[in-house]
Amino acid sequence: MIILESDNRRLTLSSKYTYTVTNYPSGITTFSVLNATDSAYKANEFILLSNFGAEDAEVVQIASVDNVTGIINITTPTTFAHSESTRISILPYNQVRFFYTVLPVFDTVTPLTGYVNIQPSDWFTTYTDEANSTGYGWYCFYNSNTTNLSQPSNFIPYVGFESNTTENILDDFFSMLSNKELKLVTREDALSWASEAYGRMRNKLNLTNVEYSSSDITTLTLTPGIIEYDLPTDFDHLISFITGVDPANPGAWGSFKQDIEFISLREAYTFNGIGPRYYIRGRKIGIIPTPQTATTYSYIYQKRASRLTLNTDEVDLPDGGEYVIKDYMLYRAFQKFQNPQYKVYLESYTNGINDMIISSVSRDANLDSWGIQKQSNV
Repeated sequence: MIILESDNRRLTLSSKYTYTVTNYPSGITTFSVLNATDSAYKANEFILLSNFGAEDAEVVQIASVDNVTGIINITTPTTFAHSESTRISILPYNQVRFFYTVLPVFDTVTPLTGYVNIQPSDWFTTYTDEANSTGYGWYCFYNSNTTNLSQPSNFIPYVGFESNTTENILDDFFSMLSNKELKLVTREDALSWASEAYGRMRNKLNLTNVEYSSSDITTLTLTPGIIEYDLPTDFDHLISFITGVDPANPGAWGSFKQDIEFISLREAYTFNGIGPRYYIRGRKIGIIPTPQTATTYSYIYQKRASRLTLNTDEVDLPDGGEYVIKDYMLYRAFQKFQNPQYKVYLESYTNGINDMIISSVSRDANLDSWGIQKQSNV
């Protein structure tokens, strides 16, 4: 038995809203609002009275609007009483539909439900699938008036999310908050804090451990007359750049390969010596002198952290580093709550990074050593 959930709160993240101007009992079909002159309030639009998760939350449809007097008429009587300053938000969708697929590729061939009304008194609209134990669940929101269907959600694996996925990191974080605090933090806030924490940890790791986030061997084929070439989107900095690559087998190591020397950007513009030399400019790598033949080079680089955007995104950190991300998220959240305990979570996050670095550096069998490089002047 798998319980699928659609996050209702996403429907009001960027929607327009207003407030009632007085108290209203249940069973009414007409009420006044502060700014019904806005063209967004019009007949047939769906609106949410109160907030998702509140006991008095309900979704109704606009019958007509008097944009001069600020009067909104709805098609059915309200179920609950609503006090003055009750929030009224425009909803792009009023229903949801759940789907099932065997593979993590969305299609509409196997719907689990029809179009069901969203559950406004909860943050989530849920469906229990008792027929499938493996595969993937999805949901789409639906507007019963315009028949518009939203883009599909991220897939929901029936076997659960791995511990290092964004979904589990967010779940752990939200489980640490009280109901009052949960109202102050959106999923977008949490996702932004998780990405920030992950990026900081990977940057720190890149400074202390070259091999952990290094790329596979990447090839670069020069075009005669072209100096600069695009670097990969996850490029952080270069580890090694070599020539003498066999295009038929670029990954094979061999004694015929040799390093290409680096040249600073300032020197590159006045260079007239014997190359090849390479320089880095933003997201470009340049080869000088200007290539005259189609030559294949090979390089390895350190990868920067990717931004966390999907609930299935995985963080790549050593020794359970994903658990430390929650401490940074709590640090950011407690700053927002103006709770002085935020310093405790920042300290915990810092200690977690240090432990992660110790773990990652000890991955190889070499002891720490100190010495003078051969090219140093003493």
